Amino acid sequence: MKKTNTLLIAAVFSFTASGLLTAADFNEDIKNIENRLIARQAGENFIQQDIAPVPTASAPKIDSKWWSVSFFGSAHKASAKAALKHINASVFPDIKAAADFIKDGSNDESGHLSSEKNGGPVQELWYGKTPFSKGGVLWNYEHFKFAEAYSRLGTICHLTQDQAVPVHVANIKHGIQDSFEGYYGNDVRISDRRDRGDMEPWAYYQVLQDETRSKLPGWTDPETGKPYWVTAPDAPPFGQDVTYGPWGHYGGRKNRDTYAVPPPQNNNDSGNNNNAWITAHPEIREEQLAISGAVTVSVLESASKRLPPLVQNLSVSTISVRSGSEDRAGLQIKFNVYENRSPDITYAINVYKDGSLIGTAVTGAASLFPPKDGGLLFSGAITAYWWDGAINFEPLPAGNYELYVRVLDADGNTTSDEVNTDDIPDNDIRAAVVLN
Repeated sequence: MKKTNTLLIAAVFSFTASGLLTAADFNEDIKNIENRLIARQAGENFIQQDIAPVPTASAPKIDSKWWSVSFFGSAHKASAKAALKHINASVFPDIKAAADFIKDGSNDESGHLSSEKNGGPVQELWYGKTPFSKGGVLWNYEHFKFAEAYSRLGTICHLTQDQAVPVHVANIKHGIQDSFEGYYGNDVRISDRRDRGDMEPWAYYQVLQDETRSKLPGWTDPETGKPYWVTAPDAPPFGQDVTYGPWGHYGGRKNRDTYAVPPPQNNNDSGNNNNAWITAHPEIREEQLAISGAVTVSVLESASKRLPPLVQNLSVSTISVRSGSEDRAGLQIKFNVYENRSPDITYAINVYKDGSLIGTAVTGAASLFPPKDGGLLFSGAITAYWWDGAINFEPLPAGNYELYVRVLDADGNTTSDEVNTDDIPDNDIRAAVVLN
């Protein structure tokens, strides 16, 4: 191309991508229990197995419900619903729009490496670089697989919520007979989040595990003084995932679960005895339910803040511009931008030769259009109308170059180089050009 010393200002156009995801309709509000640790009757009978009955007539309290046996319901889903209610839709619009996918993912057990594992690789599920992660959050997101991305975010929430459960952080083998997880909960409400999503989304898993684990010695049977749940003596230290370490055990005689017991029965009541299991410490379950919901808020807000802007359909074409009596050739650069949280983005188109940065061809800013009709992302089309092959008004020598597009969002996230190594061209942020 014929080079000049003129650098034209890039113009910006926008368009709206609508209908990518549909926002969920929320169910009825979930009852507030975080600040009202009160006894409450369980909503169903639960068959307890291999648990030593220790009835007490002193002042038994009726349990609220807990997790996640499918035919009882899911406290994972209840925790996710409560968290979604607590999140400001105007600040985190993508989380609200993707609520159905997040709730479904929160009820997904596939994040566990096996059915016996009490935890799962949350960091792996965030980055999505392994077959097990099924693309995780980031890889799916960067490939425009938004339903899969937000579903896997829900799975990260599920595994993190598990770390509020004593049998998980004590790493006890358990099943539907466990008295803590044998109930499900629709009674989660959150008075406040843990933080403002300050940590990485996967980091809350270990923090919550350590917190719950530190409480285990203080959760004791009021009749015997023995702890309900005991971590193995050679368990990994705090800060390491205990769910990959040796098995813990229940604190009752012969490794029996004594957290819940049958209530006192009325022998004069012909066949109508109360079969709902009770414990003297329902506040443990209620407190941990509230914590699981609060931490879910932080996981979701953290993820939303860290999702990068996306570039799609980068194209470069040669155009001519009339300047006086002379036609001058230049490059027109176009691409689409998608952003999950804020309409405001800036961009730079950098020039590389043989892998080394030469300089910046074009910079600009744009305000994207908001999602339409329950869509997920802000969106816009960027056109750098004419680049004349000069850097700082100095023409580049003839040769082969690469243009790299960098988009920066309001949270400081930028487009990732990794999109250039996959098998689809739609998300590439670089384009080869030849200057003559």
